Amino acid sequence: MPKVTLPLINILNVGMKWFESWFDTSYYHALYQHRNDADAAAFIDRLLAHLKLDSGMNVLDVACGKGRHSAHLAARGLRVCGFDLSENSVGIANGLGVEGAEFLVHDMRQPFPVSGMDAVFNVFTSFGYFDDPAEDAQVLRNMAAACKPGGYVVQDYLNAASVLDDLPQVATLERGGYGFKTRKHRTESHIIKDIVVTDGDKTHVFQEQVRIFDSETLLQLHVQAGLQVLDVFGDDQLGVFEAKTSPRIVVISQKS
Repeated sequence: MPKVTLPLINILNVGMKWFESWFDTSYYHALYQHRNDADAAAFIDRLLAHLKLDSGMNVLDVACGKGRHSAHLAARGLRVCGFDLSENSVGIANGLGVEGAEFLVHDMRQPFPVSGMDAVFNVFTSFGYFDDPAEDAQVLRNMAAACKPGGYVVQDYLNAASVLDDLPQVATLERGGYGFKTRKHRTESHIIKDIVVTDGDKTHVFQEQVRIFDSETLLQLHVQAGLQVLDVFGDDQLGVFEAKTSPRIVVISQKS
């Protein structure tokens, strides 16, 4: 497939937030092209079995990216709506032609365009992007509002405690015909990844950030949103959560 470089915007010059620009570049998709679709599908299958979600139910995939989780949900017979802020990612998802799934451009901080969902999925640390913690709380309230009574919210998030002692981390790699140099480090509130991209004779600089949540704080956000926490797992195998060592915090909560 020919390499296509999408138009880039210098986020420092125009005041855009990092997530409004970085996710819409071809560099983002190249850097993370190694993500394992089989593992993602297996994780979804475990969640569906655990929650006993059946064919024909309505589910929402918040921050769906290119739609890999949505596509598997639809393949299991669920009716899926996925949305993402990235127009590029939503365009790719729509191009998959997945029967039973629709994809929209939407900002998760704004009231959701759908409601009455049997389950809302927010996976692969697609959360905690914002400088203001009130915006994270608003996103959880939006997820709860999108559920029907008895519906579930499933949130899969990085367990920061498992990586903080190993920071900073520096890496140099090549993917998709581009060179990448990354440096992952922390502030008091966020884990930051600085990304320098070499594209021929051009160099571009981007950044990612996710908020550092411990499990207690993340669970409290669910409770404050009017949700009842049912389960907390520590990995995509739905293993026991260990506060210091588990790689993930997988929260399953329910709207009363």
